[in-house]
Amino acid sequence: MLYITESEEKELKQIKTYLHQHPETSMEEYETTKFIKEKLIALGIEVIDLGMDTGVVGILKTGKKGLVVGLRADIDGIKCVETAEVEAKSLIKGLMHACGHDFHTTSLLGAAKLLTDNKEELTGDVVFIFQPGEETTSGAAALIEHGLFEKVKMDYLFGLHNRPEIVTGKVAVKKGSLMAAKDNFSVQITGKGGHGGMPHQTIDPIVCGAGIISALQTIVSRNMDPLDSAVVSICSIHGGTPENLIVDQLHMTGSIRALSKKGHELAKKRLEEIVTNTASAYNCKAKVTYESGGVPLLSNSEAMYQLAYKAAVQAMGETAVVSTKPCLGSEDFAVYSEYVPTFFYWLGVGKEGGSAPWHYADFATDDDALKYGAMLLAQSVLTAQNENMGE
Repeated sequence: MLYITESEEKELKQIKTYLHQHPETSMEEYETTKFIKEKLIALGIEVIDLGMDTGVVGILKTGKKGLVVGLRADIDGIKCVETAEVEAKSLIKGLMHACGHDFHTTSLLGAAKLLTDNKEELTGDVVFIFQPGEETTSGAAALIEHGLFEKVKMDYLFGLHNRPEIVTGKVAVKKGSLMAAKDNFSVQITGKGGHGGMPHQTIDPIVCGAGIISALQTIVSRNMDPLDSAVVSICSIHGGTPENLIVDQLHMTGSIRALSKKGHELAKKRLEEIVTNTASAYNCKAKVTYESGGVPLLSNSEAMYQLAYKAAVQAMGETAVVSTKPCLGSEDFAVYSEYVPTFFYWLGVGKEGGSAPWHYADFATDDDALKYGAMLLAQSVLTAQNENMGE
């Protein structure tokens, strides 16, 4: 069993403070990348060059031929003005770590320190993945495209995300669906523009767009099994300029999210049918395009659940492990599961009485939970390497 000392916990909080004060957006995490590399090199961990400007992959080599276990944290922040009442706020105007990726990065650095200090207990190598671009759900795919799995072999991969709805000292260990599959889409509607006072001479794409938006809500309410959760959202609408002009085109963007593969595919099929047929009813033409950033369902297998549950109990105690419902947020950690058996935890960072959710301007993690993040990740490696488990 691994423990964080008081001095190590103090250092973790200092690291978290620095990262929190210096957020960087997706795929632009240059200073964060430099900071992480310096920390890993100081620990004697080899940094693997994937030829990317941001993100870091390190490997702790033990010289032993046991299982290779990977740990992953994301490193990017978002565009948001921080309002949380915390001692150390973001120093970068308009940016903040409103999803706690600074917490994840610090936890993984803490796990790296623990595993380095206890190297003799390891039976195989450990891979540390500090991933850029999670907020755009593009970073995992970028690492893979740059040869992650060619350059480092992994038998298992673990990750975690803070969860403000769960109090500090607790960890959610769930089998099955945890976070939604997601596809980002755009809809281009083409009509015929003209004078706003002569609508009979035009084909109005804005009216068509309104019809499509209303009709898309029936996917969840009338096409999906009520017990199979899904969300179809239109998140932006672009079209029109002067108030007296009916335009030729309208552009909309949105996302589909679902907690099952079957539900996700059904929602995509109905999206395309509704957009095409509704546009035709309005005498318009419409095209659906799927954009980058789509991710599969994040689901924990039964076998990985058994392993993760044991690790969580060893790291935090049996009473710390709690059950949870899935959510329709998405995580590109799911992309790794197509290449290696994975498990994803939710770690409590909330305070009694409630804490702000992810992406809120007053979001803040309880940094007393940092030690649990570090111990949980490190213990997952030890447990996995000492278990003879088949996936």
